[in-house]
Amino acid sequence: MANHVPELEGDRVRLRPFRRSDIAGRLALGRSPEIVRCFGGNADDLPPFSENEARQWVERNLAHPLCWAVEVDGRLLGEARLDGLNSHDRRARLAAGLYDVSQLGRGLGREAIGLVLSHAFGALALHRIDLRVLAFNERAIRCYRACGFIAEGCERESARIGEQWHDDIIMGLLAKEFCAGVARQSEATTQTYSSNGR
Repeated sequence: MANHVPELEGDRVRLRPFRRSDIAGRLALGRSPEIVRCFGGNADDLPPFSENEARQWVERNLAHPLCWAVEVDGRLLGEARLDGLNSHDRRARLAAGLYDVSQLGRGLGREAIGLVLSHAFGALALHRIDLRVLAFNERAIRCYRACGFIAEGCERESARIGEQWHDDIIMGLLAKEFCAGVARQSEATTQTYSSNGR
């Protein structure tokens, strides 16, 4: 079953529905030990990423009602999802990942998440988005904070990687906080243009 999520376009990032041709794109991204560990997997002795795994990943995302392929310059880089949509409480959980280590740290994840949040708090009229992130994943935590998420708590030793236990940080963002952040950003942009005499 194909999903019917809308395309969301940013300055550099495009979020679009998945398609079966993404199998080749996911296979080309391979498997990075650093990314596997940040997702909570054991990065020791990783086998090569297989075509069958790429197919399963694409099929799973095709079946998901709120999952986007993250694309930059026409190339698949990862996924962004809203899991566990609760219509009564108007909430969902964000999950996002880029699979090319060379593209991390360029603000692409932040842009992709911003597009999802704009859709979630706009068209979907959600009240709250939350997420969980491993406490040692400082790069992801910085990204989420830059998107407006606030750390709300810690689940101690909730993730086992190899023989070590790690904490999960729970972060959340409310619609009113997101809207206030957008308003501040818009005001800062207006002031920048004004100071440049435009």
